[in-house]
Amino acid sequence: SRVYAFRAVLKTTANVAAGVKFQVGGTATATAISYEGVLIDTGAIVAQTRSTALATTVCALTTSTAGTCTIEGVVQINAGGTLTIDFAQNASNGAASSVLANQSFQLIPIG
Repeated sequence: SRVYAFRAVLKTTANVAAGVKFQVGGTATATAISYEGVLIDTGAIVAQTRSTALATTVCALTTSTAGTCTIEGVVQINAGGTLTIDFAQNASNGAASSVLANQSFQLIPIG
């Protein structure tokens, strides 16, 4: 059992009809987790979501075209595995949505 703080900063580009969304996922068994995702687009906070479970959508907005999603939280891991930040379009659309190259994800043991 180990406790970690984590922080992801993810710049995105998307079609105005597709948008972006993220979730914290992976194969690790989390006995406790809490995190918040904040999406900034055109200089304003446009989405803010908190969660206490893996695989809960944060930073979700269909109309985001050039957003930055910051996800911060703490997780207690009971069984080893991976911890991931998953990305998808918020609404299905033929135009691509993507996370730009060279973004960051930090996982810091704190207990």
